[in-house]
Amino acid sequence: MFASLKRLIGSAPASRDEGVVLGAWAKSEGFAFKRVKDKTGGGYVVETKEGWRVEWGGSQRSYIAGQELRFRCDTGLPGDVQMVMLSRVLAQLLESEVFSSFTNAMQTQIDNTLPDEMRWLAMHPKVSLSAAAVLAKRFVLLANAETVAQAWLDAEMVRALEEAATTWWTDSLLLVLTVNRGMLTLRMPGQPLEPGQLHMVGQLFSVIARRMREVANAGA
Repeated sequence: MFASLKRLIGSAPASRDEGVVLGAWAKSEGFAFKRVKDKTGGGYVVETKEGWRVEWGGSQRSYIAGQELRFRCDTGLPGDVQMVMLSRVLAQLLESEVFSSFTNAMQTQIDNTLPDEMRWLAMHPKVSLSAAAVLAKRFVLLANAETVAQAWLDAEMVRALEEAATTWWTDSLLLVLTVNRGMLTLRMPGQPLEPGQLHMVGQLFSVIARRMREVANAGA
């Protein structure tokens, strides 16, 4: 399973400690950095002054091999709001894996063991991105609350996403943005970490988190 994803992003690199890179980035941004331990070996956590955090550790998703990097923020949105945004290339790959899993198992309903965002690709309607040509060409946004999704996409948010889409958020970057149970999460492979990429992803996530909180406060 997920052979097509492996072809897209390549095999997971050899395991290494990314704490030095993550710690140096956190220090340069003025964030708090600490190591955490658990039964699976632990990882690292970065706490920001803006209230969002970064977690590095073992992957929680089958489509991300090895280590995973998660940017997370409590938005204050209602717990039943569900959104997922990712590149069209990645969406097509994940959709094909869902279909393959569904047909191979001769199932009559979507497998609840699949990650939420993979099931949403089949369950939730697409949100129109026609007002943002760059995003419409490169990305897919799905949600069960279109009013919330459209409110989130204000002019500043669209500009930030379009800048990412034309600079560093390439089709070969496995990156998935979700909202679920009020929590905003951005997932991506956790190795190798690059300072420049951390800075750019962190900047974008900061804008996304701030806008999500504004939408929640406005009661959209």
